[in-house]
Amino acid sequence: MTAISPSNSRGRWLAPMLVLLAGAIAYSNSLHGPFIFDDNRAILDNPQVRSLDPFKFPSKIDRGISGRPMLIFSFAVDYAIAGLHREIYHITNLLIHLVSSLFLYGIVRRTLLSSKVAGDHFASNAHVPAAIVALLWVVHPLTTQSVDFIVQRAESLAGMFVLATIYFTIRLTSGSKWWGTAAVLACACGIATKELAVVAPILALLYDRTFIAGSFKDALARRWRFYLALAATWLLILYSLRTGGRGEMVGFNLGISPLDYARTELNVIARYLRLAFWPTDLTFDYADWPLAWRWSDVSLEGWFVLAIAVMFAFCLYLRPWLGFLGAWFFLILAPTSSFLPIKQEAAAEQRMYLPLAAVICLVVISISTLVEHRRILRRLSVLAACAVAVALTSLTLARNQQYSDAVTIWTDTVLKRPGNARARYNLGQVWAKISFSYPPNSPEAQAAKRNAQQQFQIVHEMDASISSELFAQRELYERAGDLAAAEDVYTKALAQYPGMASDLLVQRGNLRARHHDWADAQADYLAAIESTPTDIEPHYFLGVLYQQLGDWKNAEDQFSQTLAINPTYKDAVARLQSVRHSSGTTP
Repeated sequence: MTAISPSNSRGRWLAPMLVLLAGAIAYSNSLHGPFIFDDNRAILDNPQVRSLDPFKFPSKIDRGISGRPMLIFSFAVDYAIAGLHREIYHITNLLIHLVSSLFLYGIVRRTLLSSKVAGDHFASNAHVPAAIVALLWVVHPLTTQSVDFIVQRAESLAGMFVLATIYFTIRLTSGSKWWGTAAVLACACGIATKELAVVAPILALLYDRTFIAGSFKDALARRWRFYLALAATWLLILYSLRTGGRGEMVGFNLGISPLDYARTELNVIARYLRLAFWPTDLTFDYADWPLAWRWSDVSLEGWFVLAIAVMFAFCLYLRPWLGFLGAWFFLILAPTSSFLPIKQEAAAEQRMYLPLAAVICLVVISISTLVEHRRILRRLSVLAACAVAVALTSLTLARNQQYSDAVTIWTDTVLKRPGNARARYNLGQVWAKISFSYPPNSPEAQAAKRNAQQQFQIVHEMDASISSELFAQRELYERAGDLAAAEDVYTKALAQYPGMASDLLVQRGNLRARHHDWADAQADYLAAIESTPTDIEPHYFLGVLYQQLGDWKNAEDQFSQTLAINPTYKDAVARLQSVRHSSGTTP
């Protein structure tokens, strides 16, 4: 597979430049997309990105980027440059993607120069298949979620550092020891960006064993200090676990067993592979992905995934370069797509950011090996690769366009997965936000309001439990000035969900209190206390109501009861002290 004369050394430099140009074209319309979904809590509402010190605002709340100091720092740099102007965040994401493509090109080119892959077939033109791999990867629409969805910089930036670790490891084996230092720093930065980078030391050692040293024993004998330093970066995971605040979303206490999750991931990975070869059905959110509770729930494609995983495991010994590609694919997916359950996110397309490179490598190198000694086929294969790149670029441009508007991306998700309640709720939220941007009684506001109500109603019918769409629907009515309709949301829910009476009464009481309907608010709080005497919220908010009315005695009584139930409730402690100070009864 060659199109550039081996004697022309410019080809080695021209090829990566063409890759960069193709990537820039593929994402040329991606720079104006809005902040969406998790971008809000991770960037817009997150004080951590307001300072260049990523440790200044520690938070045990999961903001999506908590416990990931390098990722926080990257957003903080964007904020320091341009505040909350979205273009700078998209530009940074694109630059990360382009730099990653250069590392991928360098890894593939230097690997193909090794006789461990296909003898000396690529000794003089390794840059051509390397460029094709990097080209197809950089323009592939399956990478769009890691580039267009701003907060998923976590995936692309960690991926860039993993690629850098492998590339620097390759350079270390034939160059200065400073390459080893660079590899360790890159690995540490990767783990400080996202936990998936924990696989980098393993992949580096496996690469050394496969393409350089020939065995684990020889690799460790020659470079044991280097691999010890790489392994030491795993200590950074302790910081992530302590400060990430993801205990409610990730772990073995979510009601999903490791085996159930692993079975589910067989089906998920099967979809990933289909999208790698036919990326026309990309989906932004998979909150409704079904869990595989039994082996019979595993699809035929899922069993195929299990079979190829076993095959690649054998290839580690029988055909090491193939085994390495398999390990690259499955090891990088392992932290999120194996046995560790992740709540409401069994599937997420950004996870294929790096594994996709292994799939493309396998296809391109296999075809290149077959046609290497057939000149006509070699040229035709290059033309075919260019045609595929053009087709992928057009799909990527179209996908970028969907990310350019919040209504469009959520509508697309709902159309593809109509049973996804989270997608419908977020679509309703977007329409509600749009309705608030117009005068309350304008046709535009009314149309947006109807669209929001439609989505909230569907979610309500889909989910037989109290969820945030109730409160979003209330907010829609309240901000539109229709207080009766806002109250009615909770009144209807009380009849439908009697088991949630205390929570609903408190929420309706808060709504009434915000509009100074003190008597009805008091009635709601007292009814909530009668319903669930040990619930702290009705006591606390009733105390707040009395405090606002200047009824210090009753306020003190309610805050005292709140603390009797939960002595560590800091807001109640502060208000109790304030009430006692105001009433002159401070102990």
